[in-house]
Amino acid sequence: MAFEEFLAKLAPKDKVNAERRVSVLEAEADASRAHLWRRLVSALMTLSPHAAKFVGKQTVQFYIADGKYRMQVFAMEDLQDGNFTIYAPDALDEAVKTGLLEDAEPAEEHSYFVPASKEPLRVERLDGNSINSGAHYKDLTGWNRKAVRITLPPSASPKQIEAAEVLCALAAQHFVRAKPSADSPSK
Repeated sequence: MAFEEFLAKLAPKDKVNAERRVSVLEAEADASRAHLWRRLVSALMTLSPHAAKFVGKQTVQFYIADGKYRMQVFAMEDLQDGNFTIYAPDALDEAVKTGLLEDAEPAEEHSYFVPASKEPLRVERLDGNSINSGAHYKDLTGWNRKAVRITLPPSASPKQIEAAEVLCALAAQHFVRAKPSADSPSK
């Protein structure tokens, strides 16, 4: 999904917040962060096309339809510390099993490596018992759900960014329902 499509799906107030966030990022010394922010929110919206909303000015929550309700499936925050943090359903075991990520040494808790480049990627598991759960992602850990926090560093490489996006796509495979084909019988 293009960034313009992402903006078109937002409520007017959230669209203003998104445009302001991009303006702030473009004004930084490293304007590439604005490009990365646009890329990440567009990717997350592609994986969860139902809705997105801002919590404050720096955090975006993403939802899918869940019957007549909606269910939060992703969140992304920019704490203005240089890092972008993505919250997603826990697909970490699957990412390691498929070779997307490799476990780091046991001494480096929450650290994984991108096999193609051997670059580190910080991924933390979260659940309902996690300390100081933020309001913007606590719905990802309610009802016995588990989530991960992916931290992209200020100078994230293309391989680190791609690994984060693919980890989110792995998680999305578990909640995206296939549309019935025209050939399939109706129930």
